[in-house]
Amino acid sequence: MAAATVIDARKFSTSWIESTQRRRMAVLICGVIVASLSLIRLVLAFDIATVSGFLIWVALVALIIRPRFGLYTLLGLELGFETASGDQMMTPGGLMNASLQQSAGFTGLILVPMEILLLLVTTVWLAGELMNRYRRVGLRAGDIGKPMFLFGLLLIVGVVRGLAQEGIFNFAFWESRFLFWMVLCYVLTVNTIRTRGHINTLMTLVFVCVAWSAAEGMWRKIALIDNGLLGTIPETYYSHEDVVIWGLLMMLVFARLAFGGSKWQVLLGPIALIVAGYTMLASERRAGYIAVMIAFGGYALVLWVIKRKAFMLIAVPILIGTAIYMPLFWNNTSMLGQPARAVRSLRNPDPRDAASNMARDLEAINVRATIQSNLLLGVGFGRPFLQIVPIPDISFFPFWNYEAHHDILWVWMKVGVFGFILFFIVMCRGLARAAALMRKIRDPDARVFASLAMSAILMSLAFCWVDLGLTNPRIPVVLGVMLGGLAVLERIYLPTPEASSSVVG
Repeated sequence: MAAATVIDARKFSTSWIESTQRRRMAVLICGVIVASLSLIRLVLAFDIATVSGFLIWVALVALIIRPRFGLYTLLGLELGFETASGDQMMTPGGLMNASLQQSAGFTGLILVPMEILLLLVTTVWLAGELMNRYRRVGLRAGDIGKPMFLFGLLLIVGVVRGLAQEGIFNFAFWESRFLFWMVLCYVLTVNTIRTRGHINTLMTLVFVCVAWSAAEGMWRKIALIDNGLLGTIPETYYSHEDVVIWGLLMMLVFARLAFGGSKWQVLLGPIALIVAGYTMLASERRAGYIAVMIAFGGYALVLWVIKRKAFMLIAVPILIGTAIYMPLFWNNTSMLGQPARAVRSLRNPDPRDAASNMARDLEAINVRATIQSNLLLGVGFGRPFLQIVPIPDISFFPFWNYEAHHDILWVWMKVGVFGFILFFIVMCRGLARAAALMRKIRDPDARVFASLAMSAILMSLAFCWVDLGLTNPRIPVVLGVMLGGLAVLERIYLPTPEASSSVVG
Protein backbone atom coordinates (compact mmCIF):
# COMPACT_ATOMS: atom_id res chain seq x y z
CA MET A 1 0.00 0.00 0.00
CA ALA A 2 1.31 3.38 -0.92
CA ALA A 3 2.46 5.51 1.93
CA ALA A 4 -0.13 8.01 3.10
CA THR A 5 0.50 11.58 2.06
CA VAL A 6 1.53 13.70 5.00
CA ILE A 7 -0.53 16.88 5.25
CA ASP A 8 0.73 19.81 7.26
CA ALA A 9 -2.36 20.95 9.16
CA ARG A 10 -0.69 24.26 10.01
CA LYS A 11 -1.13 25.43 6.42
CA PHE A 12 -4.88 25.27 6.86
CA SER A 13 -4.93 27.52 9.91
CA THR A 14 -5.80 31.21 9.98
CA SER A 15 -2.62 32.05 11.87
CA TRP A 16 -0.43 30.43 9.19
CA ILE A 17 -2.19 32.34 6.41
CA GLU A 18 -1.86 35.63 8.29
CA SER A 19 1.84 35.08 9.09
CA THR A 20 2.55 34.14 5.46
CA GLN A 21 0.83 37.30 4.31
CA ARG A 22 2.90 39.37 6.78
CA ARG A 23 6.14 37.81 5.52
CA ARG A 24 5.23 38.51 1.91
CA MET A 25 4.35 42.09 2.73
CA ALA A 26 7.61 42.56 4.66
CA VAL A 27 9.66 41.25 1.73
CA LEU A 28 7.73 43.49 -0.67
CA ILE A 29 8.24 46.57 1.50
CA CYS A 30 11.94 45.85 1.90
CA GLY A 31 12.29 45.50 -1.86
CA VAL A 32 10.53 48.78 -2.46
CA ILE A 33 12.69 50.53 0.15
CA VAL A 34 15.89 49.23 -1.44
CA ALA A 35 14.67 50.32 -4.88
CA SER A 36 13.71 53.71 -3.47
CA LEU A 37 17.14 54.26 -1.90
CA SER A 38 18.81 53.24 -5.13
CA LEU A 39 16.68 55.69 -7.10
CA ILE A 40 17.34 58.48 -4.60
CA ARG A 41 21.07 57.86 -4.96
CA LEU A 42 20.80 58.12 -8.73
CA VAL A 43 18.71 61.26 -8.47
CA LEU A 44 21.25 62.86 -6.15
CA ALA A 45 24.04 61.85 -8.46
CA PHE A 46 22.39 63.59 -11.40
CA ASP A 47 20.95 66.41 -9.23
CA ILE A 48 17.45 66.36 -10.74
CA ALA A 49 13.98 66.34 -9.19
CA THR A 50 15.10 64.93 -5.82
CA VAL A 51 11.94 65.76 -3.91
CA SER A 52 9.68 64.74 -6.79
CA GLY A 53 11.41 61.39 -7.14
CA PHE A 54 11.10 60.70 -3.43
CA LEU A 55 7.41 61.62 -3.34
CA ILE A 56 6.69 59.44 -6.35
CA TRP A 57 8.26 56.45 -4.64
CA VAL A 58 6.33 57.11 -1.44
CA ALA A 59 3.17 57.07 -3.53
CA LEU A 60 4.27 53.84 -5.20
CA VAL A 61 4.87 52.17 -1.84
CA ALA A 62 1.41 53.26 -0.68
CA LEU A 63 -0.43 51.96 -3.72
CA ILE A 64 1.50 48.67 -3.67
CA ILE A 65 0.44 48.15 -0.07
CA ARG A 66 -3.11 49.29 -0.79
CA PRO A 67 -4.17 49.78 -4.44
CA ARG A 68 -7.13 51.73 -3.10
CA PHE A 69 -4.71 54.54 -2.19
CA GLY A 70 -3.81 54.83 -5.86
CA LEU A 71 -7.50 55.26 -6.69
CA TYR A 72 -7.77 57.96 -4.03
CA THR A 73 -4.72 59.72 -5.49
CA LEU A 74 -6.12 59.62 -9.01
CA LEU A 75 -9.50 60.99 -7.93
CA GLY A 76 -8.02 63.67 -5.69
CA LEU A 77 -5.66 65.00 -8.37
CA GLU A 78 -8.37 65.12 -11.02
CA LEU A 79 -10.77 66.90 -8.66
CA GLY A 80 -8.22 69.42 -7.42
CA PHE A 81 -6.30 70.40 -10.55
CA GLU A 82 -7.24 71.52 -14.04
CA THR A 83 -5.62 69.81 -17.00
CA ALA A 84 -4.74 73.06 -18.79
CA SER A 85 -4.55 76.55 -17.33
CA GLY A 86 -2.46 79.69 -17.41
CA ASP A 87 -2.59 79.73 -13.62
CA GLN A 88 0.67 78.38 -12.20
CA MET A 89 -1.18 76.93 -9.21
CA MET A 90 -2.69 74.42 -11.64
CA THR A 91 0.67 73.32 -13.05
CA PRO A 92 0.55 69.85 -11.38
CA GLY A 93 -2.67 69.08 -13.24
CA GLY A 94 -1.13 70.03 -16.56
CA LEU A 95 1.98 67.93 -15.96
CA MET A 96 0.06 64.91 -14.70
CA ASN A 97 -2.30 64.90 -17.70
CA ALA A 98 0.17 65.85 -20.44
CA SER A 99 1.82 63.33 -22.74
CA LEU A 100 5.36 62.45 -21.72
CA GLN A 101 6.37 63.36 -25.26
CA GLN A 102 5.29 66.91 -24.50
CA SER A 103 6.31 67.29 -20.86
CA ALA A 104 9.51 65.21 -20.73
CA GLY A 105 10.50 64.87 -24.37
CA PHE A 106 10.28 61.05 -24.35
CA THR A 107 10.06 60.17 -28.02
CA GLY A 108 7.44 57.57 -28.88
CA LEU A 109 5.83 57.51 -25.41
CA ILE A 110 2.27 58.87 -25.59
CA LEU A 111 1.16 57.81 -22.12
CA VAL A 112 0.43 60.47 -19.52
CA PRO A 113 1.51 60.18 -15.84
CA MET A 114 -2.09 59.81 -14.61
CA GLU A 115 -2.60 57.01 -17.10
CA ILE A 116 0.56 55.29 -15.90
CA LEU A 117 -0.74 55.60 -12.33
CA LEU A 118 -4.10 54.10 -13.32
CA LEU A 119 -2.49 51.20 -15.18
CA LEU A 120 -0.06 50.58 -12.32
CA VAL A 121 -2.83 50.52 -9.73
CA THR A 122 -4.83 48.13 -11.91
CA THR A 123 -1.81 45.86 -12.35
CA VAL A 124 -1.02 45.85 -8.63
CA TRP A 125 -4.62 45.06 -7.77
CA LEU A 126 -4.80 42.19 -10.27
CA ALA A 127 -1.46 40.81 -9.06
CA GLY A 128 -2.68 40.96 -5.48
CA GLU A 129 -5.82 39.04 -6.37
CA LEU A 130 -3.83 36.35 -8.19
CA MET A 131 -1.22 36.01 -5.41
CA ASN A 132 -3.78 35.66 -2.63
CA ARG A 133 -6.34 33.29 -4.11
CA TYR A 134 -6.74 31.43 -0.80
CA ARG A 135 -8.19 34.53 0.88
CA ARG A 136 -9.73 36.15 -2.16
CA VAL A 137 -13.34 37.30 -1.81
CA GLY A 138 -13.80 37.29 -5.57
CA LEU A 139 -13.53 39.64 -8.50
CA ARG A 140 -16.54 41.88 -8.25
CA ALA A 141 -18.55 43.05 -11.23
CA GLY A 142 -20.96 45.19 -9.24
CA ASP A 143 -24.57 45.97 -10.08
CA ILE A 144 -23.61 47.91 -13.22
CA GLY A 145 -20.84 45.54 -14.25
CA LYS A 146 -22.38 43.80 -17.27
CA PRO A 147 -23.29 46.90 -19.31
CA MET A 148 -20.01 48.56 -18.29
CA PHE A 149 -18.04 45.49 -19.42
CA LEU A 150 -19.88 45.35 -22.76
CA PHE A 151 -19.32 49.07 -23.26
CA GLY A 152 -15.61 48.52 -22.67
CA LEU A 153 -15.57 45.78 -25.30
CA LEU A 154 -17.23 48.07 -27.83
CA LEU A 155 -14.60 50.73 -27.09
CA ILE A 156 -11.95 48.20 -28.11
CA VAL A 157 -13.96 47.41 -31.25
CA GLY A 158 -14.15 51.15 -31.97
CA VAL A 159 -10.37 51.50 -31.75
CA VAL A 160 -9.75 48.44 -33.94
CA ARG A 161 -12.36 49.52 -36.44
CA GLY A 162 -10.92 53.02 -36.72
CA LEU A 163 -7.36 51.76 -37.20
CA ALA A 164 -8.52 49.17 -39.75
CA GLN A 165 -9.98 51.99 -41.83
CA GLU A 166 -6.83 54.08 -41.96
CA GLY A 167 -7.38 55.90 -38.68
CA ILE A 168 -4.39 57.60 -37.08
CA PHE A 169 -3.11 55.57 -34.11
CA ASN A 170 -2.14 58.52 -31.89
CA PHE A 171 -5.50 60.19 -32.51
CA ALA A 172 -7.41 56.95 -31.88
CA PHE A 173 -5.50 56.38 -28.66
CA TRP A 174 -6.01 59.93 -27.40
CA GLU A 175 -9.69 60.06 -28.37
CA SER A 176 -10.68 56.84 -26.64
CA ARG A 177 -8.33 56.80 -23.67
CA PHE A 178 -10.53 58.62 -21.18
CA LEU A 179 -13.55 56.40 -21.80
CA PHE A 180 -11.26 53.47 -21.01
CA TRP A 181 -10.28 55.35 -17.85
CA MET A 182 -13.94 55.45 -16.84
CA VAL A 183 -14.24 51.68 -17.24
CA LEU A 184 -11.01 51.00 -15.31
CA CYS A 185 -12.00 53.41 -12.51
CA TYR A 186 -15.32 51.58 -12.22
CA VAL A 187 -13.58 48.20 -11.94
CA LEU A 188 -11.07 49.46 -9.37
CA THR A 189 -13.76 51.14 -7.27
CA VAL A 190 -15.98 48.07 -7.25
CA ASN A 191 -13.09 45.86 -6.16
CA THR A 192 -11.25 48.09 -3.68
CA ILE A 193 -14.04 50.06 -1.98
CA ARG A 194 -15.35 47.61 0.59
CA THR A 195 -16.29 49.43 3.80
CA ARG A 196 -18.24 52.43 5.02
CA GLY A 197 -14.96 54.13 5.82
CA HIS A 198 -13.90 53.82 2.18
CA ILE A 199 -17.13 55.47 1.02
CA ASN A 200 -16.60 58.28 3.51
CA THR A 201 -13.05 58.74 2.24
CA LEU A 202 -14.35 59.23 -1.30
CA MET A 203 -16.75 61.92 -0.10
CA THR A 204 -14.01 63.56 1.97
CA LEU A 205 -11.84 63.71 -1.14
CA VAL A 206 -14.66 65.39 -3.05
CA PHE A 207 -15.21 67.94 -0.29
CA VAL A 208 -11.55 68.79 0.37
CA CYS A 209 -10.14 68.65 -3.17
CA VAL A 210 -13.03 70.49 -4.82
CA ALA A 211 -13.09 73.08 -2.03
CA TRP A 212 -9.41 73.69 -2.77
CA SER A 213 -10.17 74.01 -6.49
CA ALA A 214 -13.03 76.45 -5.84
CA ALA A 215 -10.98 78.54 -3.39
CA GLU A 216 -8.10 78.66 -5.87
CA GLY A 217 -10.58 79.71 -8.55
CA MET A 218 -11.80 82.54 -6.34
CA TRP A 219 -8.23 83.67 -5.72
CA ARG A 220 -7.55 83.48 -9.47
CA LYS A 221 -10.49 85.76 -10.19
CA ILE A 222 -9.48 88.37 -7.61
CA ALA A 223 -5.69 88.27 -7.90
CA LEU A 224 -5.08 87.36 -11.54
CA ILE A 225 -8.09 87.86 -13.80
CA ASP A 226 -9.23 91.20 -12.36
CA ASN A 227 -5.65 92.49 -12.64
CA GLY A 228 -5.26 91.42 -16.26
CA LEU A 229 -2.58 88.81 -15.53
CA LEU A 230 -4.31 86.02 -17.48
CA GLY A 231 -4.96 87.90 -20.69
CA THR A 232 -8.23 89.22 -22.05
CA ILE A 233 -9.92 86.06 -23.39
CA PRO A 234 -12.52 84.82 -20.86
CA GLU A 235 -12.58 81.36 -22.48
CA THR A 236 -9.06 80.69 -21.18
CA TYR A 237 -9.58 81.74 -17.57
CA TYR A 238 -10.99 78.39 -16.41
CA SER A 239 -11.19 74.90 -17.86
CA HIS A 240 -14.61 74.10 -19.29
CA GLU A 241 -15.23 71.06 -17.10
CA ASP A 242 -14.49 73.00 -13.89
CA VAL A 243 -18.18 73.80 -13.53
CA VAL A 244 -19.07 70.12 -13.17
CA ILE A 245 -16.35 69.65 -10.54
CA TRP A 246 -17.51 72.67 -8.52
CA GLY A 247 -21.09 71.50 -8.93
CA LEU A 248 -20.11 68.25 -7.17
CA LEU A 249 -19.17 70.21 -4.07
CA MET A 250 -22.40 72.22 -4.17
CA MET A 251 -24.55 69.11 -4.47
CA LEU A 252 -22.54 67.36 -1.73
CA VAL A 253 -23.29 70.27 0.59
CA PHE A 254 -27.00 70.16 -0.26
CA ALA A 255 -27.04 66.40 0.39
CA ARG A 256 -25.32 66.83 3.76
CA LEU A 257 -27.84 69.47 4.77
CA ALA A 258 -30.69 67.10 3.90
CA PHE A 259 -29.37 63.80 5.26
CA GLY A 260 -26.71 64.76 7.82
CA GLY A 261 -23.72 62.56 8.51
CA SER A 262 -20.26 64.08 8.80
CA LYS A 263 -20.56 66.97 11.26
CA TRP A 264 -17.54 68.89 9.97
CA GLN A 265 -18.89 68.78 6.42
CA VAL A 266 -22.28 69.99 7.61
CA LEU A 267 -20.59 72.81 9.53
CA LEU A 268 -18.20 73.90 6.78
CA GLY A 269 -20.60 73.14 3.96
CA PRO A 270 -22.28 76.58 3.72
CA ILE A 271 -18.86 78.28 3.48
CA ALA A 272 -17.75 75.86 0.76
CA LEU A 273 -21.06 76.42 -1.02
CA ILE A 274 -20.50 80.19 -1.12
CA VAL A 275 -16.94 79.80 -2.40
CA ALA A 276 -17.93 77.30 -5.10
CA GLY A 277 -20.93 79.42 -6.10
CA TYR A 278 -18.81 82.56 -6.44
CA THR A 279 -16.18 80.78 -8.55
CA MET A 280 -18.83 79.24 -10.77
CA LEU A 281 -20.35 82.69 -11.36
CA ALA A 282 -16.89 84.02 -12.19
CA SER A 283 -16.34 81.29 -14.78
CA GLU A 284 -19.33 82.42 -16.92
CA ARG A 285 -19.92 78.87 -18.17
CA ARG A 286 -23.52 78.53 -19.35
CA ALA A 287 -23.36 74.75 -19.50
CA GLY A 288 -22.27 74.60 -15.87
CA TYR A 289 -25.17 76.67 -14.56
CA ILE A 290 -27.71 74.60 -16.46
CA ALA A 291 -26.04 71.33 -15.41
CA VAL A 292 -26.23 72.28 -11.73
CA MET A 293 -29.87 73.34 -12.15
CA ILE A 294 -30.71 69.96 -13.67
CA ALA A 295 -28.85 68.12 -10.90
CA PHE A 296 -30.63 70.15 -8.23
CA GLY A 297 -33.95 69.37 -9.90
CA GLY A 298 -33.23 65.65 -9.67
CA TYR A 299 -32.11 66.02 -6.05
CA ALA A 300 -35.29 67.98 -5.18
CA LEU A 301 -37.50 65.40 -6.85
CA VAL A 302 -35.98 62.58 -4.80
CA LEU A 303 -36.30 64.65 -1.62
CA TRP A 304 -40.00 65.16 -2.38
CA VAL A 305 -40.45 61.38 -2.43
CA ILE A 306 -38.22 60.20 0.43
CA LYS A 307 -37.78 63.16 2.80
CA ARG A 308 -40.58 65.69 2.51
CA LYS A 309 -39.40 67.81 5.45
CA ALA A 310 -35.96 68.35 3.89
CA PHE A 311 -37.67 69.20 0.61
CA MET A 312 -39.70 71.93 2.33
CA LEU A 313 -36.70 73.33 4.24
CA ILE A 314 -34.08 73.21 1.45
CA ALA A 315 -35.61 72.78 -2.00
CA VAL A 316 -38.68 74.99 -1.63
CA PRO A 317 -36.79 78.15 -0.50
CA ILE A 318 -34.28 77.72 -3.33
CA LEU A 319 -37.02 77.16 -5.90
CA ILE A 320 -38.90 80.25 -4.67
CA GLY A 321 -35.67 82.26 -4.70
CA THR A 322 -35.00 81.11 -8.27
CA ALA A 323 -38.50 82.15 -9.34
CA ILE A 324 -37.82 85.64 -7.95
CA TYR A 325 -34.24 85.83 -9.26
CA MET A 326 -34.93 84.94 -12.89
CA PRO A 327 -37.18 87.89 -13.84
CA LEU A 328 -35.10 90.35 -11.81
CA PHE A 329 -31.81 89.38 -13.47
CA TRP A 330 -33.14 88.31 -16.86
CA ASN A 331 -31.29 91.05 -18.75
CA ASN A 332 -28.51 91.60 -16.21
CA THR A 333 -25.02 91.15 -17.68
CA SER A 334 -23.08 91.30 -14.41
CA MET A 335 -21.54 88.28 -12.68
CA LEU A 336 -24.71 87.82 -10.60
CA GLY A 337 -26.79 87.69 -13.75
CA GLN A 338 -24.88 84.80 -15.36
CA PRO A 339 -27.29 81.98 -14.41
CA ALA A 340 -30.22 83.99 -15.82
CA ARG A 341 -28.18 84.66 -18.96
CA ALA A 342 -27.59 80.92 -19.32
CA VAL A 343 -31.32 80.18 -19.28
CA ARG A 344 -32.15 83.17 -21.52
CA SER A 345 -29.54 82.09 -24.08
CA LEU A 346 -31.53 78.92 -24.77
CA ARG A 347 -34.15 81.00 -26.61
CA ASN A 348 -32.83 84.55 -26.87
CA PRO A 349 -28.99 84.52 -26.81
CA ASP A 350 -26.83 87.64 -26.87
CA PRO A 351 -24.34 88.01 -29.78
CA ARG A 352 -21.57 86.11 -27.95
CA ASP A 353 -23.84 83.22 -27.04
CA ALA A 354 -25.46 83.24 -30.48
CA ALA A 355 -22.07 82.81 -32.15
CA SER A 356 -21.26 79.92 -29.81
CA ASN A 357 -24.65 78.31 -30.47
CA MET A 358 -24.22 78.66 -34.23
CA ALA A 359 -20.78 77.01 -34.15
CA ARG A 360 -22.17 74.07 -32.19
CA ASP A 361 -25.21 73.76 -34.45
CA LEU A 362 -23.01 73.63 -37.54
CA GLU A 363 -20.76 71.05 -35.90
CA ALA A 364 -23.84 69.01 -34.94
CA ILE A 365 -24.86 68.87 -38.62
CA ASN A 366 -21.48 67.36 -39.47
CA VAL A 367 -21.66 64.92 -36.56
CA ARG A 368 -25.17 63.74 -37.48
CA ALA A 369 -24.11 63.32 -41.11
CA THR A 370 -21.17 61.17 -39.97
CA ILE A 371 -23.49 59.08 -37.79
CA GLN A 372 -25.82 58.54 -40.76
CA SER A 373 -22.87 57.38 -42.84
CA ASN A 374 -22.44 54.37 -40.51
CA LEU A 375 -25.38 54.19 -38.18
CA LEU A 376 -24.80 50.77 -36.64
CA LEU A 377 -21.04 50.48 -36.12
CA GLY A 378 -19.83 54.09 -36.15
CA VAL A 379 -16.68 55.31 -37.87
CA GLY A 380 -14.30 54.22 -35.11
CA PHE A 381 -11.65 56.17 -33.22
CA GLY A 382 -8.84 57.92 -35.02
CA ARG A 383 -10.94 58.99 -38.01
CA PRO A 384 -12.21 62.55 -38.58
CA PHE A 385 -15.91 63.27 -38.90
CA LEU A 386 -17.39 64.58 -42.14
CA GLN A 387 -17.39 68.27 -43.00
CA ILE A 388 -20.75 68.77 -44.70
CA VAL A 389 -20.97 72.43 -43.73
CA PRO A 390 -18.08 74.75 -42.85
CA ILE A 391 -17.59 75.62 -39.20
CA PRO A 392 -15.69 78.51 -37.59
CA ASP A 393 -11.92 78.06 -37.66
CA ILE A 394 -10.76 76.30 -34.49
CA SER A 395 -7.82 74.55 -36.12
CA PHE A 396 -5.61 75.59 -33.19
CA PHE A 397 -7.30 72.64 -31.45
CA PRO A 398 -5.63 69.54 -32.99
CA PHE A 399 -8.75 67.36 -32.56
CA TRP A 400 -11.20 69.91 -33.98
CA ASN A 401 -12.52 67.42 -36.56
CA TYR A 402 -12.15 64.30 -34.37
CA GLU A 403 -13.76 65.27 -31.03
CA ALA A 404 -17.14 66.98 -31.17
CA HIS A 405 -18.56 69.41 -28.61
CA HIS A 406 -21.70 67.29 -28.72
CA ASP A 407 -19.89 64.64 -26.71
CA ILE A 408 -22.94 62.41 -26.27
CA LEU A 409 -23.49 62.21 -30.04
CA TRP A 410 -19.73 61.79 -30.40
CA VAL A 411 -20.04 58.45 -28.56
CA TRP A 412 -22.59 57.27 -31.14
CA MET A 413 -20.43 58.57 -33.99
CA LYS A 414 -17.38 56.61 -32.77
CA VAL A 415 -18.80 53.30 -31.45
CA GLY A 416 -22.15 53.06 -33.22
CA VAL A 417 -25.69 52.65 -32.01
CA PHE A 418 -24.96 49.65 -29.78
CA GLY A 419 -22.20 51.46 -27.92
CA PHE A 420 -24.46 54.50 -27.62
CA ILE A 421 -27.25 52.38 -26.14
CA LEU A 422 -24.87 50.69 -23.70
CA PHE A 423 -23.50 54.07 -22.62
CA PHE A 424 -26.99 55.23 -21.75
CA ILE A 425 -27.85 51.93 -20.07
CA VAL A 426 -24.85 52.47 -17.78
CA MET A 427 -25.84 56.06 -17.00
CA CYS A 428 -29.57 55.42 -16.59
CA ARG A 429 -28.93 52.35 -14.47
CA GLY A 430 -26.71 54.49 -12.27
CA LEU A 431 -29.43 57.12 -11.91
CA ALA A 432 -32.11 54.54 -11.12
CA ARG A 433 -29.88 52.79 -8.62
CA ALA A 434 -28.95 56.04 -6.89
CA ALA A 435 -32.60 57.03 -6.45
CA ALA A 436 -33.55 53.55 -5.23
CA LEU A 437 -30.70 53.37 -2.72
CA MET A 438 -31.50 56.81 -1.32
CA ARG A 439 -34.92 55.44 -0.45
CA LYS A 440 -33.86 51.94 0.62
CA ILE A 441 -30.82 52.67 2.81
CA ARG A 442 -31.36 54.71 5.95
CA ASP A 443 -27.71 55.46 6.74
CA PRO A 444 -27.01 59.20 6.21
CA ASP A 445 -23.61 58.67 4.57
CA ALA A 446 -25.00 56.13 2.10
CA ARG A 447 -27.79 58.51 1.15
CA VAL A 448 -25.36 61.38 0.70
CA PHE A 449 -23.11 59.30 -1.55
CA ALA A 450 -26.06 58.10 -3.64
CA SER A 451 -27.25 61.70 -4.01
CA LEU A 452 -23.73 62.83 -4.97
CA ALA A 453 -23.42 60.06 -7.57
CA MET A 454 -26.82 60.89 -9.05
CA SER A 455 -25.81 64.56 -9.29
CA ALA A 456 -22.49 63.65 -10.93
CA ILE A 457 -24.25 61.62 -13.62
CA LEU A 458 -26.90 64.29 -14.31
CA MET A 459 -24.38 67.13 -14.47
CA SER A 460 -22.02 65.14 -16.69
CA LEU A 461 -24.75 64.23 -19.17
CA ALA A 462 -26.06 67.80 -19.31
CA PHE A 463 -22.58 69.26 -19.75
CA CYS A 464 -21.42 66.69 -22.31
CA TRP A 465 -24.48 67.31 -24.46
CA VAL A 466 -22.99 70.67 -25.46
CA ASP A 467 -19.30 70.56 -24.54
CA LEU A 468 -16.16 68.43 -24.40
CA GLY A 469 -16.28 66.36 -21.24
CA LEU A 470 -15.77 62.70 -22.11
CA THR A 471 -12.61 63.57 -24.04
CA ASN A 472 -11.10 65.08 -20.89
CA PRO A 473 -9.85 62.94 -17.97
CA ARG A 474 -11.70 64.60 -15.10
CA ILE A 475 -15.33 63.76 -15.87
CA PRO A 476 -14.68 60.11 -16.88
CA VAL A 477 -12.70 59.52 -13.66
CA VAL A 478 -15.50 61.02 -11.56
CA LEU A 479 -18.13 58.98 -13.41
CA GLY A 480 -16.16 55.74 -13.04
CA VAL A 481 -15.66 56.19 -9.29
CA MET A 482 -19.23 57.33 -8.62
CA LEU A 483 -20.76 54.48 -10.64
CA GLY A 484 -18.43 52.00 -8.96
CA GLY A 485 -19.39 53.30 -5.53
CA LEU A 486 -23.09 52.99 -6.40
CA ALA A 487 -22.53 49.42 -7.58
CA VAL A 488 -21.27 48.29 -4.13
CA LEU A 489 -23.20 50.67 -1.88
CA GLU A 490 -25.96 48.21 -1.02
CA ARG A 491 -23.47 45.42 -0.37
CA ILE A 492 -21.59 47.65 2.07
CA TYR A 493 -24.53 49.09 3.97
CA LEU A 494 -27.03 46.23 3.67
CA PRO A 495 -24.92 43.04 3.56
CA THR A 496 -27.16 40.10 2.66
CA PRO A 497 -26.63 36.63 1.18
CA GLU A 498 -28.20 37.91 -2.05
CA ALA A 499 -25.64 40.72 -2.24
CA SER A 500 -22.77 38.32 -1.62
CA SER A 501 -23.99 36.03 -4.41
CA SER A 502 -23.31 38.75 -6.97
CA VAL A 503 -19.55 38.37 -6.38
CA VAL A 504 -17.79 36.77 -9.35
CA GLY A 505 -15.09 34.12 -8.91
